[in-house]
Amino acid sequence: MGEGIEREYRRRRVMPVVYLSMVAVTVVVGVSLLRMTTLGTTGWDLVTPAIWVAVGARMALEHWRARTSVTAQGVTARGPLRTRTRAWSEIYGIRVEGGKRGGSPRRPTYLYDTDGHRIRLFQVDEQQLADPIGEMADLSATAVRLGLMSSATRPELEGLIGRRARRRTAFGRAVVGCLIVAVAAFVVFTWLVLTDRPTYTFPLLLGVPLLCLPVLFLVLDRLGETLAARR
Repeated sequence: MGEGIEREYRRRRVMPVVYLSMVAVTVVVGVSLLRMTTLGTTGWDLVTPAIWVAVGARMALEHWRARTSVTAQGVTARGPLRTRTRAWSEIYGIRVEGGKRGGSPRRPTYLYDTDGHRIRLFQVDEQQLADPIGEMADLSATAVRLGLMSSATRPELEGLIGRRARRRTAFGRAVVGCLIVAVAAFVVFTWLVLTDRPTYTFPLLLGVPLLCLPVLFLVLDRLGETLAARR
């Protein structure tokens, strides 16, 4: 029943940037701890090394723990912290998509379930496979041949998948917009400090950018839906 379907995708090679990043994390944390040992420590001094340790830990888990397993029962995506499994009866399709421009990997793979949710399949990308598109096409064809998955297209589900993709795009652009607003707020804050005016630190540096996030998201989401309807 499961002939040709059982596979496991785990990290075969680690990119040099990963080792460089881990060295950078180690150096930053080491310097921070040495500084605290020499000059004393406060609660805020622990924030920076704690953040860097969290970043390094997540990076290590993503590269050495994360993997994707395929059996006759379904697909299991094991991420840095979370493991999710979908039976074949719950799987609508598996797609290799273009990632964010300049992102890594450039061609990540996602599983879409019958509720329209997507799950990242770790280690199924151009960094670990010579031809991820061909590999996933073969996997899907094998699942269809064995009767584990249907190849039929469901228009209502495609519409839901497209809607969620547009919402993700709108949110990502809203975050970028908030970062631009935050930079502008910092410039205004600096000018207020240099001219001895009231600085309004928290409203400027925190309140305004956070307030812009939902506003920008709603505007961009509405714009995305309007353009999609016209197409």
